Amino acid sequence: MPSLAVSDEQSIAHRAWNALHARAIPPTPRSFEVFYTSFSGTNRALADRVSTLETSGQPLTAQQVEELYRAYIQGTDEAGAVDADAEEIAEAAQNIVAQISDNREALRQYGGALDHWSGNLNAGSGIDGLMRAVAALTAETARASARNRELEAQLSTSVVRISRLRHDLVQVRQEATTDALTGIANRRAFDARLRRAIRHAQTDTSTPFSLLLLDVDHFKRFNDAHGHRTGDHVLRLIARLLADNVKGRDTAARFGGEEFAVLLAGADLKAATSVARQICERLAAQRLIKRGTGEPVGQITASIGVAQHRAGESGAALIERADAALYEAKNAGRNRVCAEPERDLPIA
Repeated sequence: MPSLAVSDEQSIAHRAWNALHARAIPPTPRSFEVFYTSFSGTNRALADRVSTLETSGQPLTAQQVEELYRAYIQGTDEAGAVDADAEEIAEAAQNIVAQISDNREALRQYGGALDHWSGNLNAGSGIDGLMRAVAALTAETARASARNRELEAQLSTSVVRISRLRHDLVQVRQEATTDALTGIANRRAFDARLRRAIRHAQTDTSTPFSLLLLDVDHFKRFNDAHGHRTGDHVLRLIARLLADNVKGRDTAARFGGEEFAVLLAGADLKAATSVARQICERLAAQRLIKRGTGEPVGQITASIGVAQHRAGESGAALIERADAALYEAKNAGRNRVCAEPERDLPIA
């Protein structure tokens, strides 16, 4: 996560507060974090979604902000440590909201004092009245200045705390959603991103997305012949190959065992099939040798099933269709791509 100076984060906190006030959205910890995170630039997907909603011409509602929080910040499968950090951030954010609210009240009282003594001066109370007014206004101004310095110190402390907590939260979330062996997204992260893609598809029916399911051919036989350490090396190799072939909002994940999944945002069946074939061909072209001995371990191939999301379809149904296509590729001889069960695209 990119680091921000205290003054920058304090400015972002003020922007978030002003955004809530301008949109008449209750300043809850969750709504504050949505705007704070969006303005900070640490969550590009959230910032893009907020921008899209803002440019649609319809003002953001509290319900939409809550949905943004659940979709882009909270998630639905976070570990307990993530929840604990998120609660601390929410508490710190609430403190900032309370501090700013208290200062608004203090400024209102200061404004009232100015109005009172201004009225006395206008009434022409003479030199004594003028001296009393000057003394009172000087005292009120000193108190307001002291309150502002105190608020600035409190905000700086809260912002530093939020910065530290957000850094810790990013690390915990990354650990909770990353496959330890391969370094790409794990099944938990994949499931969350698939749900997000489906929610997005419900509001944007013009942009397709597709799913690839990949399974390493004869992986158990390979492990038995060359050992699990070499098998782990193969899985890491495939993960790097998948990561090299996805970009932007695409997601490559370890689905389980020797199975991998790739979500391709904005890709229809034809485009997704093209990506799948490219992955299949590049993997088949790899020639692996054992480190240390230089012993060749043979060719590694994979079978891939492809399915495009259909309107109103659940994540489970999409996975089931991609899985059926994968098994079709296996049954047809492996080392090939099947786009939906009926379309067989062998690797030349």
